[in-house]
Amino acid sequence: MENLFRQVVSEWLVSNPPRLVRRDERYYLGESAYAVIGPRRAGKTFFMFQIASDLLDAGWDRRSVLYINFEDVRFSALKPEHFGGFLKVIHEYGRERDGKIVLLLDEVQNIPSWGKWVRSLLDRRKYHVVLSGSSSKVGVREIPTELRGRYLDKLLLPFSFKEFLKFKGLNPRYYEAPEVGGQVLSALREYMQSGGFPEVVLNPERASALIDSYRQTVVYRDVIERHKIRDAASLELFMDLLGENFGKQFSITKITNYFGSLGLKKSKKTIANYLKALEDAFYVISVKRFGYNKREVLQQPSKVYPIDVGYFVRDEIGQKMEALVAVTLFKCAREHNLEIHYLNTEEGEVDFVVSEKTRVKELLQVTYTSSMSDIQKREIKSVVDASLLLKPGKVTIVTWDLEDEVKNNVKIRFVPLWKWLLGQSESR
Repeated sequence: MENLFRQVVSEWLVSNPPRLVRRDERYYLGESAYAVIGPRRAGKTFFMFQIASDLLDAGWDRRSVLYINFEDVRFSALKPEHFGGFLKVIHEYGRERDGKIVLLLDEVQNIPSWGKWVRSLLDRRKYHVVLSGSSSKVGVREIPTELRGRYLDKLLLPFSFKEFLKFKGLNPRYYEAPEVGGQVLSALREYMQSGGFPEVVLNPERASALIDSYRQTVVYRDVIERHKIRDAASLELFMDLLGENFGKQFSITKITNYFGSLGLKKSKKTIANYLKALEDAFYVISVKRFGYNKREVLQQPSKVYPIDVGYFVRDEIGQKMEALVAVTLFKCAREHNLEIHYLNTEEGEVDFVVSEKTRVKELLQVTYTSSMSDIQKREIKSVVDASLLLKPGKVTIVTWDLEDEVKNNVKIRFVPLWKWLLGQSESR
């Protein structure tokens, strides 16, 4: 096995880093393991290459930054007892910088007892460990006991709109110019059509086939194989129903009853477990109804959104706009310890309530409109009524291309979606 380690490390040292579309993400090198997690095909491996590239540009020796992919078929016989040989080769080929070597360990879940392997590296205090792998295995909720307290994770999603614009070579700084403003809106429509998965963005002509393959991989590898689900047909039906209801209130009880009407006996627990498995795989996110009684909140329908708008089965621009806002808020909430809910009011619905503990920070409504006259009065009344009740820090209505500010008992900001998305990117 030592010779294999030598081959793999040597291949890295003589390789040329692949062409990168740089991600607007920060990363951490410290005493804890740093895990890059996220949906399949979001670019986790390339983000590790970006970390390596940044370090090399900052003057690190190539031998001080070592990348190893444990999905390499040659590692199929790897065992815990090979750890000593791994260390030997690392120090045979590697060079410490300030007493440290950066180890980029990809698909680390393929190492038997990988948690103990990583913990043993950390205990030696000679390594910065960055790892990546299946989110169902290396996410915070799944990490081995031995890494508790020594582990941080980074959620990497498909390209943000800002990263998409960067790939397209567009700079929205001069959006006041009509030509630039039109180009940005055109790019937003394209982004909303196929989504932000890197390979899809690079190969838009293959978008449909790629997205379908991603969906099938989630179904069979992240859900059926991992959770040992025998009734694959029922799971596929559930995902179809989920897709038809993206952005809408999704009732576990109603779906259970629908299965029953087809002669398929499924318990509420089974249906809820299907949804939970898809959340764990970062295929969808759920937004729960707002309320102060946690038990009542759990009993209410959630709104479900795909992690990428490419997964939409229908070209509903309003729902896609809402999904982009939902996923952006989800990531922000995860990084800043916030909570995201929706709220039902007598007049309708408030799409998003952003809160920190018991304090409501912001209400957001999303609407596909470009002029004040197009906005339905009930949408404004919903956020006004909710604002008077919840006393948020601010109220925002995200629009297609309307920018304005009005005071209707409360101050309401109208912000174009593209500008809101770019503003969220800048604030992270």
